Amino acid sequence: MRLRQRLENLPVGRKLLAALLVLLAAVMLVANLAFISAAYWITQQSMAPQALHTLGRLIASPTLSKEALHSSASAEALLKRLDDYAPLRAAIIYDSNGNSLAQLQRGEKLQLPQQLSQLQNWRETAFRTNLLVDLPHPSGRPGAL
Repeated sequence: MRLRQRLENLPVGRKLLAALLVLLAAVMLVANLAFISAAYWITQQSMAPQALHTLGRLIASPTLSKEALHSSASAEALLKRLDDYAPLRAAIIYDSNGNSLAQLQRGEKLQLPQQLSQLQNWRETAFRTNLLVDLPHPSGRPGAL
């Protein structure tokens, strides 16, 4: 017998019980998917700041920071290396004078400040995790990422 014929032959009470079981299974499936999605999102949110600090420390190494502050082209090349890191929304490198050398943005464009002196105001109003890292330079005046 096919399932439809079996269901037609069942008494009303059993049909209601079967419908309730199907509904319960659907609710359990949706709840599990929602829980798994929330757990994934929370994990990503907690890992992003740690990864930002790690990236900042790596780029602040003397070799990479010297390379980044050498010219706009070298700063752009360094930021291109970060393009594969999905949680990173935007990055900007400032030279020793506080001027923007290069920037990387993904998704909707953000209004990033072009001067390092304007960055503190932007950081106070930005609703996202952000990090400012000093990039040491042999001249003594650091740049920033």
